[in-house]
Amino acid sequence: MKELVASGALRPLAGIMLMHSALTTAAYAVPVIAPVAAPDMGLAPESVGFLVAVMYLAAMVTAPVSGILIARMGPARLFQALLLVIALGCALFSVSSALMAFLGALFIGCASGPMNPVGSHVLVRAAPARWRAFVFSVKQCATPAGGMIAGALMPPLSLAFGWQAAMLTIPVAAIALMFLAPMSTRGVAGGSVAGGGMLRAIVRSLRSVLLDAGLRRVALTGTAFAACQMAIGSYLVVYLWRVAELSPATAGLAFSTMHVAGIASRIVLGAIADRHVSSQSLLAGLALVMALSLAALTFVSAAWPVPAMFAVTIAVGVSGNGWVGLFFSELARLAPADRTAEIAGGGQSVMYAGIVAGPLIFGALLGASGSYALCLWLFAGVALASFVALVLRSRR
Repeated sequence: MKELVASGALRPLAGIMLMHSALTTAAYAVPVIAPVAAPDMGLAPESVGFLVAVMYLAAMVTAPVSGILIARMGPARLFQALLLVIALGCALFSVSSALMAFLGALFIGCASGPMNPVGSHVLVRAAPARWRAFVFSVKQCATPAGGMIAGALMPPLSLAFGWQAAMLTIPVAAIALMFLAPMSTRGVAGGSVAGGGMLRAIVRSLRSVLLDAGLRRVALTGTAFAACQMAIGSYLVVYLWRVAELSPATAGLAFSTMHVAGIASRIVLGAIADRHVSSQSLLAGLALVMALSLAALTFVSAAWPVPAMFAVTIAVGVSGNGWVGLFFSELARLAPADRTAEIAGGGQSVMYAGIVAGPLIFGALLGASGSYALCLWLFAGVALASFVALVLRSRR
């Protein structure tokens, strides 16, 4: 730990976590606030999956150009731009219109894409190699922290002041955090990338990941995990509201609890990864827990005691959120030192295919069958298949 403190990595880590938390709060506020906001927009609450899909389709496009954006703008100015874009996205979303909701989701997604690559670009230069898995896992705690904030604050703020006012608290926080960016990235230059425009940067970033066997395995594993994570993350609040008959506030608190569990698991897993247990073994264990917890969620009903429902959501949070720090740490470990952002952006873009597909598949199957249980069993099967693939790969 003395080595980590002496490296000076804790200052940029803390600032990046705050900025990431604001960015992810904006993304998670969409599914959390859907039960209240959807009727005013002329949408069904179940359409939240399509809003989430729009966000991450946009993120898939912007993630691979992170390297060229960092080179042109520098990490500080890029962080400021991302915060400004989510402020605009949340303002658009707060308009009671389906069109503005989808446009706001598009803006939020555009800001979400470069978020992790620019953070990786800064921290891979600041953190000692021995502490990289831990630092990246702690950094990724900002994602469930954003979910925790959204789940804990959005429902009560909506009840007290209206959902539009609740959404508008995010732009205020984002604009305030813009002043933090220069302090969190001090001494880190933008770096350099190969020449060419945005389209060439996207192709180069994706090719770098998909043509390398090790990077491709990491990226595809992340795709399967992300599909499960975002499918349940997009529909948990609506599911507990519809099926378990919880109030929107209590369902939001369950959503928040799921992300608190994710924060704890990322810190613990980051601390033990590679120094005590391989990242691949940890990912296999998480896949099995995810499969079992999603299967258990199918049995939740209004007859269940609330603590039991929360226990299942905690297991979902540990498994569904705990893997992301390991994912980005592996990408950073396998990437050339001068191409961290490019590789992180390409790997994230491949992984985002699962983030987009998960809510869309869940929503389409739910619309066709009307059965939440069937949807949950499907994604439990995806998690179980990932567990089998990781175990077989480890044996080879």
